[in-house]
Amino acid sequence: MHSYIAYGLTIHSALPLPELVVASDVGADVVIQLGKVGRPQAGTDHTGSCFHMTTEHAYLFWEQVGSFLVRGGKEIIVDPISGVEESLIRLPLLGMVLAAVLQQRGLLVLHASAVAFNGDAVAFLGGSGWGKSTLAATLYARGHPLVADDLVAVDLGGSENPIVLPGFPQLKLLPEAAAASLGDDAELLPRLASGFDKRSHRAANEFSDRPLPLRRMYLLGRGPCLEIEALQPQQVIKHLICQSYLSLVFKQSLQGVIASAHFLQCASLAGKVPLYWLKRQPSLATLPDLTRLVEEDLAQPLCETYRHAYSL
Repeated sequence: MHSYIAYGLTIHSALPLPELVVASDVGADVVIQLGKVGRPQAGTDHTGSCFHMTTEHAYLFWEQVGSFLVRGGKEIIVDPISGVEESLIRLPLLGMVLAAVLQQRGLLVLHASAVAFNGDAVAFLGGSGWGKSTLAATLYARGHPLVADDLVAVDLGGSENPIVLPGFPQLKLLPEAAAASLGDDAELLPRLASGFDKRSHRAANEFSDRPLPLRRMYLLGRGPCLEIEALQPQQVIKHLICQSYLSLVFKQSLQGVIASAHFLQCASLAGKVPLYWLKRQPSLATLPDLTRLVEEDLAQPLCETYRHAYSL
């Protein structure tokens, strides 16, 4: 068994997970093992995948990867298809599957990236392709340590302030985004897996490995100019629900006790941490101005209401 740490959990894995931080061989919070899970009985959707969650189990299937079963937030059983490469298994394993583990452990899991800013965490939310990782990478290159990329786990219990748990030191970027945000030569960066254009950047030198209070959240959107606009709490709840992994992956299972508990989590976070629209034109050329706008906004006291607009 390999031993790692991610999101505050010690993970023992039958599969090597080079993206994670190696941990001492102590007691495991989560165990990953190979085993039989099987194909879905109810069939797959148009993407060839199938997702289902109950209060104790989560089942995830991709026809080109295999099946995953998550039990009680403590165990992951991986049933890969024959001949699939390990890097392709790790993509969902360290994404949606790990999100199911964290959700089962009572955390609110957001489709977001986060960096550290003056001892706090700042999260960027938005759909795939909206630039969460690119903006986080640009801030990381300016000296703000990476906290998590693509999957942000928020602990709402045990403290008045919501806490973001450190993920693992990897940024996933398209080649042009890696060049614009980090100055990386994409040809020197490894692909996430065969057939994928996104590259992996190891962020070990500037990675925040301790839990941090969540200070602010930004929801990426499009607009004619760079602009930050505060959202009302009712709007915040809606957007948090929409940008959570539970809604994005297990939408069909989001009902009853699961839906009620999830709503209360999102409402709790909305009442404690502000969420702002961060609007910009979808162009890598705006990154310097966008980054400067975020840094200037974070330098403002939380008690103020902001609305900045910068013409490009």
